[in-house]
Amino acid sequence: MPDLGQWLILVLLAAGAAVVIGWPLRASTSSVAAGASPDADREALELRHRVALEALRDVEADRRAGSLDDASYARERTEAELRAARSLADLDAARSVQAAPGVAPTAGRRAASWLAGILGVALLIGFVLPAPLGLGQRTVVDQALADQQAAESARQAAIQRLLGKLGSDPRNPQVLSDLADAYLAGDSVSDLQRAAAALIILVSVEPEDRSAYRRLITAYLAAGDTADATAATDSYARIAGTTEPDIPFFRGFIARAEGNAAQAVDQFNSFLAMAADDPRAAMVRTLRAELEGELSSPSP
Repeated sequence: MPDLGQWLILVLLAAGAAVVIGWPLRASTSSVAAGASPDADREALELRHRVALEALRDVEADRRAGSLDDASYARERTEAELRAARSLADLDAARSVQAAPGVAPTAGRRAASWLAGILGVALLIGFVLPAPLGLGQRTVVDQALADQQAAESARQAAIQRLLGKLGSDPRNPQVLSDLADAYLAGDSVSDLQRAAAALIILVSVEPEDRSAYRRLITAYLAAGDTADATAATDSYARIAGTTEPDIPFFRGFIARAEGNAAQAVDQFNSFLAMAADDPRAAMVRTLRAELEGELSSPSP
């Protein structure tokens, strides 16, 4: 941040620039006042044109949302396009009038522009340290939020598209699988419940789909539903057999969620005995060590 001396320098620069800028403009006050009305008119026309364009975009958005039928859409789009065309024509006419000879800036105004630019550079130098940091942090946060919102919009669009496909073929295994994945990408309980519903239908269509069982159990665990997670694991065990490492893996997580540390350790030990090189083994060892620490700690 600028210290007191820097603030004093900036204030003096601003005061000096105000005097120097104001002096040449003093004689041209009348010409500036005369040009204020065209500028105001042009700004009003620009605003009206922006509003017309926004109205046109709103019509398209309503059409995509399904709130307009074909006839209403055609009528409202035609009206919006006419308004946008008229506002653009008025704006172009105003710009051509303002650009006509005889209204160029005076020498005093040109000098004022140069001085204003110099003052702007001085102010920028005075705040060179804090401004980039603050702006950079805000930009990163805003960009992250924008990316998150864009990703969520894309996910919701994918869900709607898949639901449309499912309406025409309710037992399509690929559509059911993709729909479950789209729901699992969310972070709400309702998303997890919808993912579980899609996966239940999928395992009824594809009873040997082990990936569907794994995702179903994971959805139940994420939602805190250990009873349904246990039932799904038992169903998975019937098709996978006793040598499938997924079974003790999930039963260990279920026992951990239920607060049964001893049973969770036993299940994790079984998993590691079956699949010591499994990519999930490092995570399971860490969880087992935490649970063993709970078992060895004295009771309060």
